[in-house]
Amino acid sequence: MRILAPIRAPEEVEVLCRAGADEFYCGLTPRFWAERYGSEWVHRRDPRAAGLRDEEALVRVKERAGGRPVYVTLNAPHYPEEAVMPLVAFGRHLVEDLGVDGLIVAETELLLALVEEGLACRVHVSSLATCTNPGAAAFYRDLGVARIVLPRHLTPDEIGEIGRIGVEVEAFVLNDGCVFEEGLCATTHSLGPFCLADGPGTEGLGEAVLEGYEFWKWTLNNCGCRTNRGYPLGPCGLCALPRFREMGISSLKVVGREASLDRKRASVELTALAVGLVRAGAGPRQIREAVVARRGGRSLCQGAHLCYYPQVWTGVEEAVAC
Repeated sequence: MRILAPIRAPEEVEVLCRAGADEFYCGLTPRFWAERYGSEWVHRRDPRAAGLRDEEALVRVKERAGGRPVYVTLNAPHYPEEAVMPLVAFGRHLVEDLGVDGLIVAETELLLALVEEGLACRVHVSSLATCTNPGAAAFYRDLGVARIVLPRHLTPDEIGEIGRIGVEVEAFVLNDGCVFEEGLCATTHSLGPFCLADGPGTEGLGEAVLEGYEFWKWTLNNCGCRTNRGYPLGPCGLCALPRFREMGISSLKVVGREASLDRKRASVELTALAVGLVRAGAGPRQIREAVVARRGGRSLCQGAHLCYYPQVWTGVEEAVAC
């Protein structure tokens, strides 16, 4: 299991390598994009807050990564039709001229165009493509893609079924929840996280229900983007790593390209702690105790409030009350 870390500047690479990162992902906006499409995002994150500055920065990232793989996101959920082939050319330039190891792609038209151009073996199917079952995974496998990034809301059993299809799999393990299924959301993050705001229909709900709903949204939003002892609070799947190892999951995704370097470093360190314990034979309970000892937030862990994969605890040592 490799730890996949987010970056937005070359200066972050060495710090995250020391923390335990095995591979990196980043965003880079093509030079032609702003002139043709203005402030529209080419990625799922704001390029001003979460992207590399330019191609020179990407070259420096590759140099500092010391042979560790570097992947670039082209994972907006939709592109104008006329943008697809220029993006294919940009992807080829990233791979062939700048040495990028893979392209993280969501939109079907762009993905199929990359496959037709002979770049399937460099394509990672983004979580925004919403691959949620073995049939979808087999479709992507048969296209020849290198990896599938699974959505956040799959259970370990569902992940295991997809893992048996015979394609490399990446799963979320730390930071950033989503109120809905992100890949099925027809909105854009450029409008702000309005999914965290109360909408029509909440007026008639009881006070206890509303309080529980607000608490749930707060946990998905990294507990208000808070840290404890310097470590991030928020969605976490570290206790699932023993099962992921058995399944042969290849890559563990730490979310947060837009986060501060301190937050990224702490996230990677916490993931590396859990990976080390798994390699030493630890189970979910030992991992949870070690994470709580490092980060704190015991009640959030024991109540499964932060769990990406609460099903891990069913039948292990306690019934999970979400």
